[in-house]
Amino acid sequence: MRFENILWAGILFLLFLILSILNITGKIFYFLHPRLFIYSIFASVMLFILFLFEVYKLFKEKHHHHHKIRILPYFLFLIFIFVAATYEFENASQNIAQNKEANFTFPIKTAGGRIEEDLIEVNNKNYLDVMDELHKNLDRYEGREIVIDGFVFKDKSFNENQFVVARMLITCCAADAQIIGLMVVGENNIKENDWVRVEGVIKKGVYNGEIIPIIKCKGVKLIEKPKEEYIYP
Repeated sequence: MRFENILWAGILFLLFLILSILNITGKIFYFLHPRLFIYSIFASVMLFILFLFEVYKLFKEKHHHHHKIRILPYFLFLIFIFVAATYEFENASQNIAQNKEANFTFPIKTAGGRIEEDLIEVNNKNYLDVMDELHKNLDRYEGREIVIDGFVFKDKSFNENQFVVARMLITCCAADAQIIGLMVVGENNIKENDWVRVEGVIKKGVYNGEIIPIIKCKGVKLIEKPKEEYIYP
């Protein structure tokens, strides 16, 4: 049992260490909504307490009984630790987006009102308000100019000159992440997953039989990935 205690204590400590690093660096927000951060802190504390308890048992136990060691449960934990330690945070949005489709029926209702500015500049603070307003009152904004940042998302159903200037919307955690954004028409000289700033004019478009707001592209330029790449309601 002594070897099993040592192995279990080591796994608990590694889990505590990885979760603590994610919490301290803020990379935990690649996986969950900021409002759930307190639970991540609690989990980190509990892992450390369990580690201390396992160490206590290790030194308290005087007689070592020989039992068959169950490797599989520990092996699964070690796989999780390896995946967590090697995860590519730099491409988090793109990794999550690989098996998802863009959502053009905007899923969040906000309290945002009419947009008065002639040039609609979309940022993290007003992102959801602008998206909701454009979907609810598209006629009001058709012909207005817009500037918006996001990563390039393409789907097999798109034409060559179409892409979505996209962001990942997380309402709870990475498991429920959705791709949201606006269809851009008129540009095909860009690579999927690049972060770009799109300037254009809002128009009406049709996708899968639904009328949606699109951007008639006037210009696209590459930008650095933002520090906060996710959108949270």
